[in-house]
Amino acid sequence: MALPDLSIRRPVATAMAFLAIVMLGIIAFTRLPVDLLPDVAFPTLTVWTQYPEAGPAEVERFITEPIERAVSRVPGVKSVSSVSREGASQVQLQFLWGTDMDFATLNVRERLDNVRYDLPERAERPTILRSDPTSEPVMTLAATSETTDLWELKQLSENVFKRRLEQIDGVAQAAVAGGLEREIHVKVDPGRLEALGVTIDEVSVALDAANYSAPGGTIRRGRYRYSLRALGEFQVVDEIGETVVGRSTGGTQVLLRDVAQVEDGFADRETIARYSGRESVGLLLYKESGTNTVRVAERVEDILQQLRAEYPEVELAVATSQAGFISDAISNVVQALAFGAVLAFLVLFLFLHDARYPVAISLSIPISVILTFGL
Repeated sequence: MALPDLSIRRPVATAMAFLAIVMLGIIAFTRLPVDLLPDVAFPTLTVWTQYPEAGPAEVERFITEPIERAVSRVPGVKSVSSVSREGASQVQLQFLWGTDMDFATLNVRERLDNVRYDLPERAERPTILRSDPTSEPVMTLAATSETTDLWELKQLSENVFKRRLEQIDGVAQAAVAGGLEREIHVKVDPGRLEALGVTIDEVSVALDAANYSAPGGTIRRGRYRYSLRALGEFQVVDEIGETVVGRSTGGTQVLLRDVAQVEDGFADRETIARYSGRESVGLLLYKESGTNTVRVAERVEDILQQLRAEYPEVELAVATSQAGFISDAISNVVQALAFGAVLAFLVLFLFLHDARYPVAISLSIPISVILTFGL
């Protein structure tokens, strides 16, 4: 029996089959991952190697060229390009489309391990970076405040905001950018060092030995064994100045405050975050693989509302979000489908002068689309 005859003889069964297809498609549609870019693995690998205190010519000769010779023999490599700059080498590998990048990464790592001992001792272990379009942050938040300074704002962002955001279902990581990093500066006076007979190496060794914690063994009490630890790290800045750094020519102890000035300051800034012309602390949110970007953004908005209520002195704003662009794109697609269905119905109705056939055709198109969601 042909399919059209079976559909006519069994109208109820046919209607139930189409209803099941529609229900399955709707359920699948609600669970589909929504992302800005498709899950595509670009056939590109980057080998990044740091060689501190070396010029570009040395980096090219001792780092870049050995790595290029090693990785150029990896199967599937299409082209190799490199950039040598002061203290760092970057070698980019372009593979043929269709290459298994997981297998290619293992091959590259094996070749790099073979040449590891041919590189200079001061060179760090080469790092392999993969080109992944989904590694970009899905949301960027900005934390600003009129009453809280940048250092306190960054501490609040790292200890509170970052942890709260990482607890959201679908958020893989929250990174903090901008702000100030606390750093203790020890400014040594060369004249005092020479007068007291102390070298800068003795000062460095004394500071390293004084600010040290080490295991202290174990003790047993009944059935339990407890680990001990000797805590010798500095607790306050004033303790640093009391460190004994050596002995003078007369045999007296020389303290750090006798030859240096200790300041509680901030590290040199490498990144600056600004929002609406004001300096702020940025929070970069990365989502888990396969999760719905729009739903993750909605959960983040809910948590932001709670944080704004708990910390009214801090202004938390969404600087960028992929969810808005994705929602607009989906809305445009839905509108195009609706307009297309209406125009198709009107054209068929004007030509056929009968509403039954246009209705049947208008229903078959969306049902076919809904079926693809289930597949």
